[in-house]
Amino acid sequence: MGKQPTQGQKKTKDQIAKAASQRSKQTKKKWTKGRAKDKLNNAVYLDQASYKQIETQLPKMGALITVSTVSDKFKVNGSLARRCIRHFAKSGLLVPAGDQNSKQYIFTVNAQVVAAQKAAAAAAAADKPQAQKKAPAKK
Repeated sequence: MGKQPTQGQKKTKDQIAKAASQRSKQTKKKWTKGRAKDKLNNAVYLDQASYKQIETQLPKMGALITVSTVSDKFKVNGSLARRCIRHFAKSGLLVPAGDQNSKQYIFTVNAQVVAAQKAAAAAAAADKPQAQKKAPAKK
């Protein structure tokens, strides 16, 4: 029979120490990649156009409306988002969802107010006289 493969031989203390010193000289692996978050350029005040946009889009946002969702969607800072939520809650467009915490504003859309607004818009559209179309002249 032939020789046994040398794969199973144990390393000597010198070989282990040499391998360890070589590993320490290599650059150490970082724990994190260190990704930087992009700096937000959110608005700190509302002009009339952005107020109208928030007023029309807020009822369509869905069931959960928080400061972070308003801030992300409309590109306004957190304090402005809190003020918008408070303003629309006072006007009846939003209602609190569950227990209110002093730190977290969690609201949902008031379905009754939204339905009333849609009905008013439909009534206003029905009141407008539609332009009558002329029948094409027969030849």
